[in-house]
Amino acid sequence: MKKKLLFKNFTLFFILILAFFLRFYRISKVPSSLDWDEVAIGWNANTIFHTRRDEFGTKLPLTFKSFGDYKSPLLIYLTAPVVGIFGLSEFSVRFPSAFLGSLTVLLIYFLVKELTETESVSLISALLLAISPWHLQFSRPAFEPNLALFFIVLGTLFFLKSFTKKLFLPLSALSFALSLYSYHSPKIFLPLFFIGLSLIFKEHLLKNKKYLIASIIFGAIIVFPLAKLHLVGEAGARFSGASIFYTEKEEKRPLDLKLISELGENYLSHFSPRFLFLGSDKDLRIKIKEVGPVYLIEAPFLIWGILKLFKKRKTKLSKFLFFWILVGPMPAMFGRDAPHSLRSFNMLPALIIVISFGILEFINWSKRLSKKLRLTTWSLFFLFYSLNVGFYLYSYYFRFPVYAAPAWQYGYKEMALYVKQKENEVDKIIITSSYGQPHIFVYFFQKRDSMEIFWGQMTKYMYRDINWEADKQLKNTLLVGTPEQIPLAAIPRWVKIEKEIYFPDGSVAFRIIKR
Repeated sequence: MKKKLLFKNFTLFFILILAFFLRFYRISKVPSSLDWDEVAIGWNANTIFHTRRDEFGTKLPLTFKSFGDYKSPLLIYLTAPVVGIFGLSEFSVRFPSAFLGSLTVLLIYFLVKELTETESVSLISALLLAISPWHLQFSRPAFEPNLALFFIVLGTLFFLKSFTKKLFLPLSALSFALSLYSYHSPKIFLPLFFIGLSLIFKEHLLKNKKYLIASIIFGAIIVFPLAKLHLVGEAGARFSGASIFYTEKEEKRPLDLKLISELGENYLSHFSPRFLFLGSDKDLRIKIKEVGPVYLIEAPFLIWGILKLFKKRKTKLSKFLFFWILVGPMPAMFGRDAPHSLRSFNMLPALIIVISFGILEFINWSKRLSKKLRLTTWSLFFLFYSLNVGFYLYSYYFRFPVYAAPAWQYGYKEMALYVKQKENEVDKIIITSSYGQPHIFVYFFQKRDSMEIFWGQMTKYMYRDINWEADKQLKNTLLVGTPEQIPLAAIPRWVKIEKEIYFPDGSVAFRIIKR
């Protein structure tokens, strides 16, 4: 008994160390740069810490206006003390997400143990989440869905623990409420998830009506300010800006067969093998080219797990996991871009658990084989799994930072630091907006005082595309453009190129000219 407990504790400790290592290894370099959303989170966290205001001067907001969008507040408030104490850097911005992502691995272990009371499935689930491409890629950058998933898993764990200790029910309500302050997709996912929990576990809830009512009221009080803001405030514009119910010009579409068909296609696309198991270069901020959100080697175990649970489809466990998987992609079906791995991220824990059941079935099946055949089977299993995981980890940590660098706005840091050195030598600095939102990168990487920005003391800087034919006539001006905006062939021989900033693949990101 002691040996089993020691083995379990050692295995869990190893998995947790692995989770932390994979999420913190080269965290400042992979992805290759902070993207504009991460920089906006870091800069707003910095202004909140020092001035209690966001980048626009709004005091302690519940939603953060950013690039025409509205960010959820919780990740920014959690990041504020980190950047406030350790300064503006890639590490400080990504630390909260990576830390909570690592802890989610521990939470999934306890969640599965509450669900199944099976140590093996719990440990397998924790291990699979620790090495999951989907989870790893979203828990290393400062991505809001990762924070939301942490609180969803925590809330579900507290809900299951309330079966034996009723006081966990209000804690479950608190965790779910915090997920609503973390990202937009839980606002669609959680109401549906609550319906499933209520139907599947209604006997438990009916036995604890007082705690249930108290928890609902408690959760409603916490959520009310956010709900009010989204119903009557500008934050509700997020839906029309990204929803399939509106055109790109934000004109409302009629609810006809074409729209209903698109909704169905969007939903089903999240279950396609192409989305789940194959890589893509469509959006390199949320995908890599070589590997999909789920390892290809896990496909047969996913099917095996589904078949195993389908045979026991009348059990609460099977109903719960199937419902979770079915509801998970629903926030993504309403968006224009589908399949979408960020908006469907909430389905990952259930997929991981089902795959774990499939692996456990494989283990039990292999025990019936002869010793020689069992050894061969296990050797092939570890070989192909190791190759799949190893190929992904190599691709993500070493290849991805090179080819995906433009998608992550690589080069802004070096550019911002260089132009700051030249600031006192020129009257004006014009920085191209071709890569998007240059001002926030300048504020962040130059570590500007937020009050300096509020009082408009950076009038020397302008942010717009470079028009070389017109801008080359300017005097005492630093021009920062793309190689297309400032082509080499158009630069006179007597004009000096101050600096070129390169992407990791050697191509030019920024070309800097002094006029």
